[in-house]
Amino acid sequence: MNGIIDFKPQSHLKAVAQLDAFITWAKATLPKGVPNKRVHAGIRWDMDSWHQSGIVSCAFTAHGSIRKSRATDRQYMQPPFIDFAKALIVYYRVFLGKQSIRHWITSAKVLEVSLVELSGTRDVTRISPAICNRACEHLKNYYTEGNVAYSMSKSLEQIVKLMRDKELLATPFRWSSPLQLKHPGTLKEQKKNRNKKMPSRESILALGELFNNALASPLDIITTSACVFLLSQPSRIGELVDVERDCVVFKEDVDGGQRMFLRWYAEKGFGATVKPVVTGMESSVERAIKLLVPITDEARKYAAWLEDHPDEYPPHAGVPLKGPDAPLSYDEVCAALKMKVNVSSSPRGAFKTLFLDPLARYKALSPEAQVVLDEIREGWDTSGGKRIYTNGRIHHYQFNDHVITLRQLNILVREKYLPKNFPYTSPAVDGKKRVKYRDALFTVRTGSLPNEAKSYISVKHDFGVEIAANHTRIAGQLGVDSHTQDIFERHGYKGIKVNTHAFRHELNTEMHRAGLSQLLIDAFSGRTAMGSVYNHETVEERTQRVANYHPKTKHSNESQRLEKVKTNQPLSLSDVTDLHEGDQDLVIHQTNVGICIHNFASEPCPKMGACLTCGKLGCVKGDDVKLANLKEECKDLKRRYDKARDAQSRDIFGASEWAKKVGIDLYKCDALIRTLESPELENGDIVWNVDNGWTLTNNAAAMAGLIDAKEIEAKNEQLPSLDDLSAMLDEIEV
Repeated sequence: MNGIIDFKPQSHLKAVAQLDAFITWAKATLPKGVPNKRVHAGIRWDMDSWHQSGIVSCAFTAHGSIRKSRATDRQYMQPPFIDFAKALIVYYRVFLGKQSIRHWITSAKVLEVSLVELSGTRDVTRISPAICNRACEHLKNYYTEGNVAYSMSKSLEQIVKLMRDKELLATPFRWSSPLQLKHPGTLKEQKKNRNKKMPSRESILALGELFNNALASPLDIITTSACVFLLSQPSRIGELVDVERDCVVFKEDVDGGQRMFLRWYAEKGFGATVKPVVTGMESSVERAIKLLVPITDEARKYAAWLEDHPDEYPPHAGVPLKGPDAPLSYDEVCAALKMKVNVSSSPRGAFKTLFLDPLARYKALSPEAQVVLDEIREGWDTSGGKRIYTNGRIHHYQFNDHVITLRQLNILVREKYLPKNFPYTSPAVDGKKRVKYRDALFTVRTGSLPNEAKSYISVKHDFGVEIAANHTRIAGQLGVDSHTQDIFERHGYKGIKVNTHAFRHELNTEMHRAGLSQLLIDAFSGRTAMGSVYNHETVEERTQRVANYHPKTKHSNESQRLEKVKTNQPLSLSDVTDLHEGDQDLVIHQTNVGICIHNFASEPCPKMGACLTCGKLGCVKGDDVKLANLKEECKDLKRRYDKARDAQSRDIFGASEWAKKVGIDLYKCDALIRTLESPELENGDIVWNVDNGWTLTNNAAAMAGLIDAKEIEAKNEQLPSLDDLSAMLDEIEV
């Protein structure tokens, strides 16, 4: 992977020696991430945090350690476990190229705590299933909301698997997380969750009023425009970093009209795409771009100059008119750095206190900047200086310091003020470059926006560039950060705040209300996993949608049916007409592929869950989720059928019967899919499965000789023979 060789365990080594070899490999591999743009230059193994070195959220603090204002007060992982944790991050980030490592580092932290509790040591080779289970207990107690603990435990599973594969365990074992995905909860809990995650009506109206007013403040324009983009398509605030100046694309729709799309880069693995703008938001997007361009154009031009002139000092009126290698006085140094010197201090002292010393505290300097900084600090005259007299009085002190030039200052200024990924807004993913600051819509100069904090903070100089619509700024402007004067406070909207992610929940819920399938919603939202957690439809809305979705549902009993759903009572066939012949007092059950009308009050499932062999299975046309499940089932059956046929070709006992059984299920599954996708059916029509006649009772009776198995098979003559089945299944593409 990008020239980095994987760690190969040596079979003759014991686990402890294998772990030492793995850590040695990681130490040698860490710097190889620099040319691959997976870590920043200057990263070192002995750092307590790699957050500033290109690995976001990677700090090797101990589990549960409270964030302190001073680094000396923080608690960190302890040796030898911390070296194992660092080796893990190197493997996932540098070797595998994973973008987000937060779950892995968190899992490692709870693993250390559990290891110490149950083994009394930090010897990672002694990890056991009991220790992993204890780690899950810590996760469950620490992350009480949502499914965060479950997600973290799945990362712990991957860590255990990696340790087993790399032979780092003294006693190898297989382990699965005991944590389960949480149920959506009671109606009351769902309502509380909806109110917490959805934006309030007041916040949307306030932002709309502000956006349509005559905005003069660049900060207000950036804040409201960012909200427009987040409301025009379901997106994350971090994705605004890669929105280009020329992001609008028009495509022709099915009616021949022009549809607005935006070039977008979706986080969490989805990648580059074009996303359609929500109908009705097109004019708002156009206005947002029209407002943003004038206040960000100069910063884009400046970013282009910085990229095109890497060896020149950033131009401004105070730069001395000297060559890049000419010596500078401290007055000229301070002027070049736009540094104001108080009457009570000297330019030399101001340069050291306000620029040199803070830069020396940076833990992730590039090698080039580190060399320049070391030269200046090592050449610093620590004596009292030579007194220079004028008219018998001391005029100033002369020091024998290292000579400072514009070339050196250029290196240090760019190191301090430019983002690590410059000229790109984000690190490359799998070698693919992202958007440059010279092209990004939200590019501004550092320090160009007004001081947003209620308390005093040091003012940033405008030597660098940044993305104005970052999470910290926009979240603060929307009232999430109490230390910031937000946009609502400035304009007289009291008590309003909204989370940036709430807009994504709002749009996802609206798409569910519009009837889009989960697959389409996930694609529109730019995610690769199912996002049903974003659906906050109310029970009333879902019930009404069911009534509208199935045309054969009675409309005369809507109030009664709604009450049943509210109180979690099942619907019976007496509530629905023309679904199936037979007893109308049975109960409808949901399955993963359709609906089931078996009466579980009289007996358990006679098929033991083999729905594809049951005549009581009904599949509803237009139910995209169930159709997708059928297709997944079809893929699995095809894999099993191919394995059975392979075993049959090698004359393995029982393979022919197994091939026939799986083949019939595959044939019926494919037939159901084809029927449900037929344009001749309307949404809401139900396709009933064909029963093969077999039940647990019939099977037991046939084995006992009480009935003839051929009689059951005779009732199923519509199914093909094995030869015919094989010919048809060869045509199935899954």
